[in-house]
Amino acid sequence: MAACKRHNHSMKLLNKKTTFIAIALTVAATSGAQTGQVSTTGKTLASSKLATDVLNKIVEHNRTQNGCADVSAVRIEVLPRNYVPRQPAIAATSRGGHFERWSIDACGSQQKYQVGLWPAPKGGSDFAVTPLPGHIMVSPKVGIPGPETTVGDGNRRPAPAATSLAAWNGRYVWEESLGRIGGSTPAEGAAAFVTYTLAMGPGNGATGCTLKAQGFQTNMQMQCTATPQGSAVVVKFYKFGQDNGRGRHTMGERLLTLRPDASGGITTNLEGLKPASDATARNGRLFRKLA
Repeated sequence: MAACKRHNHSMKLLNKKTTFIAIALTVAATSGAQTGQVSTTGKTLASSKLATDVLNKIVEHNRTQNGCADVSAVRIEVLPRNYVPRQPAIAATSRGGHFERWSIDACGSQQKYQVGLWPAPKGGSDFAVTPLPGHIMVSPKVGIPGPETTVGDGNRRPAPAATSLAAWNGRYVWEESLGRIGGSTPAEGAAAFVTYTLAMGPGNGATGCTLKAQGFQTNMQMQCTATPQGSAVVVKFYKFGQDNGRGRHTMGERLLTLRPDASGGITTNLEGLKPASDATARNGRLFRKLA
């Protein structure tokens, strides 16, 4: 990908050594992203409007190539004049411009981009975006020693090794039993359930994560994000499906955490996601992975 675009606004130098920027994402609806604010750190020579357009182009590429449009962090670095650009690249420096390196965290992984910016001949500015090699997980890789933790016996032991998001790809199901409903006696009532289906990996929407709850008086569909955290994975709310109401969750809200247990199963910790019944436990072996 080497994207080039012209803009009718000039590049502007930010005079602080490190500048914190809030960029509004105004991505086309087809990208699967929502309008929002992304807190960005680092230094850029672009105006806020130009920086927003650059970020939108990067989000579009990451969605197309990696199935994720949920950007959680952006870091920007102005590269020196003697920087040798990765090809293919437009010679931004010889056109009176410069290069920057943009790093984004999206859905648990990090991708870097080379951004060339230069003044347009008829005013305004142009830019070109080229992805750099090295798509890496934000969390430490498996096998790299992590920090120590204190366990119940008071001894210091290494923390559980981190896992990649790909290790969690698949479909997970939890059937919440609500007991028997109706009937002249409890024994004659019909058994009621709510079935929760969590799907992670390619093919599950723009963020690679969907969560559905269907059953007794329940029909909920949402897009979520999944982020590795040590040996666990944290599932967060992204947006509701078209047939759902709004306001029950906010973007970025933690819904649940899955982690492997000692017996080879999965332990679920429900957070923002509330069970249909108040009597249902919020922790334990709830979700199971389908074969």
